[in-house]
Amino acid sequence: MSAATAALVGGATLAIAIMLGTVVNRMVPAGTARRGCEEGALLLGCAAPALAVFAPYLHTRLLAGVAVVVVAYGGFYLIRMRQLRRANRDGVRRLLGLERDATFGEAATQAMRVEPAPVTPTGRLVLAAVAGAVMLGGYLLDRVDTALIGLALGAAESAVRPAYHRALARRTRDIGH
Repeated sequence: MSAATAALVGGATLAIAIMLGTVVNRMVPAGTARRGCEEGALLLGCAAPALAVFAPYLHTRLLAGVAVVVVAYGGFYLIRMRQLRRANRDGVRRLLGLERDATFGEAATQAMRVEPAPVTPTGRLVLAAVAGAVMLGGYLLDRVDTALIGLALGAAESAVRPAYHRALARRTRDIGH
């Protein structure tokens, strides 16, 4: 892949992030769907520069894919935690995906939905089994590098977003709408 093609991939990813964060975000109902659009747009927006830089190496080097995952989720976490630290009542409502005139009850309910439950021992076994199946599939298909990138993506998704959602629920309770 040439540098020009890599720049196009990064630009296309950024364009998708902008469309998802603006147009699609306004079309979906308030709440979970809106928050999901915002979070997806933020992840893609953070991943776009890394994709533009590392796209030529994605097929040949394992660390290029891992770097894209790290940049995307690291940027997401840094941006959202900064927004959360500075959030007032209206800011918390926006981070929850609610309208500005949402009541305390709506915000508290949404915060309870957002806060992830702790992973049970059974859930840990399921996660370990899925990780093993992904690695076995990667080995059988001779794509261990792709399986490792998938595991990195899964680990980031299961660690970063829940940590942010726990902090968001805690901040909502602290503000006390």
